[in-house]
Amino acid sequence: MAFVQGADPVLVTDVLADMPPSFYVVGAPRCGTTALSKALAGNPHISFSKPKETHFFMEDRSALAIEDVRRLYLERFHPNLARDSQAIGDGSVSYLYEPDAIRRALAFDSRAKFIASVRNPVDMLRSYHARLLFSLDEDVKDFSQAWALQGERRAGRSIPKRCRLPELLQYGEVASLGSHVERLFETAGRERCHVVVFDDFIKDSRRVYEQLLEFIGVDDDGRREFKSKRGNAGYKSHMLQQFVMNPPSWAYRLIQLSNAKTLSQLKGLRKRIKKFNKATEKEQELSDSMRATLRGYYRADVEKLSQLLGRDLMYWVAEPKNEENGGGP
Repeated sequence: MAFVQGADPVLVTDVLADMPPSFYVVGAPRCGTTALSKALAGNPHISFSKPKETHFFMEDRSALAIEDVRRLYLERFHPNLARDSQAIGDGSVSYLYEPDAIRRALAFDSRAKFIASVRNPVDMLRSYHARLLFSLDEDVKDFSQAWALQGERRAGRSIPKRCRLPELLQYGEVASLGSHVERLFETAGRERCHVVVFDDFIKDSRRVYEQLLEFIGVDDDGRREFKSKRGNAGYKSHMLQQFVMNPPSWAYRLIQLSNAKTLSQLKGLRKRIKKFNKATEKEQELSDSMRATLRGYYRADVEKLSQLLGRDLMYWVAEPKNEENGGGP
C-alpha cells in the first residue's frame, strides 16, 4: 500500500477519493516556465511534481482504469502531497505542442487548468538554441545556420546524433506561439487557460504570481521575491554532458520503474553531475539580418497572439530604433 509523503502523510488511496484540482505549466520553452514553476512549487498549499517536467500525459494510458492512472501519477511525481494541498501542479512544456496530452490531462482531471507563458520569439529562439546546444540536441553553434537547416532536417537529414526528437530543431514551428496558444484554447477551452507574458513577469513578478494563484484557486503565501532569469550555460566535459542530458537506454528503463523516492535520488545525482560539469557560456548575438528575418517570419503569428490575448504585442516584431534591444518597446 503506497504512501504519499507530505506535511501530513496520506495514503494514495485516500487522495484518489478527493484529489486536489490539477494545473499544468505547459510552455513555451525558454519563456520563464521554470521560474513560474519554482514560484508555484514554493507555495506550501501546492504539491508540485518532482521532477518539474513529468511528460506523463505524452503517453497514451487509455488501457488503464483512470484510478490506476491517477495512482501511478501521484505515487511517481507527488511525494510531497499532503491532506491540506489545495492543488497539484506539473511543469511539462511538451504539452503545449501536443493536443492529445491536454486531452489526457482533462480526462485525468476534469477540473484541470493550463498555464502558458509567451515571449518575444526573437529572444526566445536565441535562448532556445543555446539550450539545445547545452542538451546536445543541436550541434550547429551558429543560429543562422541552424535556422537554414530546418528544411533539410524536416526531410530527416543533418540530424545531430544525440538529438532526442528531430521536431525540437524546427525553430520556426517551436516559436509560433500564437498558433500554439490558439490550439490550446480550442482544445482546453479559453476559460481553463491563463497566459503569462514573459515581459510582465520580469517587470512585476509579484503581480503575475498573484494572478496565477487566483486562477488556480490557491491561497497566497505572501511571497515577494522570485528568481526570473537563468544564465546561458555551457559544459566542461562532452562525455559527462551526454550522460546527464541523454542517458543510455538502461537509465531510461530504471527511471520508468522508479518510485518517487528513487526518482528523487536519481534527480539528486544528476543535479550534482550537472553542477560539476557546468561552465559559463557567452550568449550568442544574432546578426541584424537574422533578427530582421525572424521579425518578418513571426509578424503574422505575433498579430494572432495579440488578438487572442487582447493586447498589443507587435512591438516584439517592430523595426527597432536600436537593433540591439531586440525589438522591445
